[in-house]
Amino acid sequence: MDEVKLSKEELIKIKGVYRSIMAYASIGLFLKNGEIIAQVLSKDVRRESYFEDFANILKERGWVKEIEFSEEEVKVRGSIETTESKAPTCHILRGIIRKIYEMHYETLVSVEEVKCESMGDEYCLFKVDMVR
Repeated sequence: MDEVKLSKEELIKIKGVYRSIMAYASIGLFLKNGEIIAQVLSKDVRRESYFEDFANILKERGWVKEIEFSEEEVKVRGSIETTESKAPTCHILRGIIRKIYEMHYETLVSVEEVKCESMGDEYCLFKVDMVR
């Protein structure tokens, strides 16, 4: 697979351009981008080690430094998307997490980032709500 690497600085600046043009609507695009990324990455994931494989891939790809999955939440340290902010900033990662859960549980999922390192929290915390 051909790959391209983006630095954290480049990613944050690109997201800033989207926000300056589209304001709040840009968050939806970031979320959809994350969903596409998760779908592509899923080809390297085994069913029997699904969440462990995704955790390793996300760390290897530089999206996170640490990630812990549980049924109702995901705890992350070192998200590539963090920057100083008064609101959560990890929208692409939120889309990745959402699609990971939707593919695994085969149901619609809502994911909300309730803590974010960008806001000074110790880690990012995503609450997962499955629609069953």
